[in-house]
Amino acid sequence: MTGGERLKKFAGVAAETGAALLLVLALFWLFILFLFTVFPSGTPIKEMVSESGAASPLSRAGAKRPEAALQSLVRDVRCRRGDSVAWGDASEGMILYNRDAVQTFDRSGATISFAPGDRLAMGSNSMVVVTRLNETLEGGPRSYRVHVEGELRGSFSSAKRVRLEVATAGHLARVVPGGSRFTFTPLGENASSLTVHAGEVQVRGEDRVVRVPARFGVTLRRGVPVGPALPLPAAPRLKNDNLLYRFRLLPPRVRFDWTGAEGAYHFQLSAEPRFRKVVLDSKVNGTGFDAGTLEAGDYYWRVSRVEEGREGPFSRTGHCRLLQQLNPPRLEVDFPPPSVGIGGYRLAGRCQPGSSVYVNGDAAAMAEDGSFSHEIELRSGVNLIRVEAVDQAGNASYASRVVYGKE
Repeated sequence: MTGGERLKKFAGVAAETGAALLLVLALFWLFILFLFTVFPSGTPIKEMVSESGAASPLSRAGAKRPEAALQSLVRDVRCRRGDSVAWGDASEGMILYNRDAVQTFDRSGATISFAPGDRLAMGSNSMVVVTRLNETLEGGPRSYRVHVEGELRGSFSSAKRVRLEVATAGHLARVVPGGSRFTFTPLGENASSLTVHAGEVQVRGEDRVVRVPARFGVTLRRGVPVGPALPLPAAPRLKNDNLLYRFRLLPPRVRFDWTGAEGAYHFQLSAEPRFRKVVLDSKVNGTGFDAGTLEAGDYYWRVSRVEEGREGPFSRTGHCRLLQQLNPPRLEVDFPPPSVGIGGYRLAGRCQPGSSVYVNGDAAAMAEDGSFSHEIELRSGVNLIRVEAVDQAGNASYASRVVYGKE
């Protein structure tokens, strides 16, 4: 092969290699463009937390100051750091920093604690972003703006350590410093209801500020001016605030009833009287709730009325006990002597109060103390007297006697 041929072959290989490299680079840039199209940079909640494009001095310096902590997590709760796009599992006691986000899912909840007595409780399927407004200020009350989508309940002490603004449904609500309790309840994608149980919340409108005092509420709708605050509905009355269910093997279905107009109610059931950990938390249409089957034990329940999203105060707390009984009831019968004259005879005895007694299949007359009596007819010859006592759980005791009737 001559030198010219070798040079020509080398030039062909170099051209093919260059074309291959250009093709690889073109495919690489097309792949990057595809990633940016399908998975855009940033975070979906960026618009919620951005007030301006400038980063805070502390953010530029790389310093992080703890702002709050997660407490009382229930089921599936996620957390996203303010400088990250990735969501991760949250844990109880986790520290929150400026612009961190918290999200709950079905039947989940979380409590955000800013200081002792100053906390926010998230409901199911909710997302909250906490933004520090005066992070460069040393000393004095800390000021926060909380962006919320979903349900949020707040409880703040009178110490005035924290100043809070809540942004939701296109409106900004400022909590007046001091002791306060309030609830934001979602009413669809573009509306929320604000209920104030204690203290005062001021909602900023386009041309005025709407005051929402204690025991009042207001509806917030995106793009709609805030209307006047309306009083909260009254607390319902429980029909029976001391329920007792006895059972033997399978727990019965438990029913709770209260008085009030037809409409929406908020029902809560807890295993302890302060409702720190709720067993059931449901929105109910009507004046009753079937809780299904519950395990044996003591329960506490309460209910509140909801009108157009405004939730009134809870009723007094009711008590419900599910008592499992496996032992048969005590039964004592005053049988006649083995040989007795024929005719009428009043059989008497005693059993566990609340039980039912049957003599030869017929119900006996019962007293509140458990004593009973029943008139029987003794015939000539052999008479079998059979007595059965059944308690409210279905346990049964039996007693029988053969008596000879003589003329």
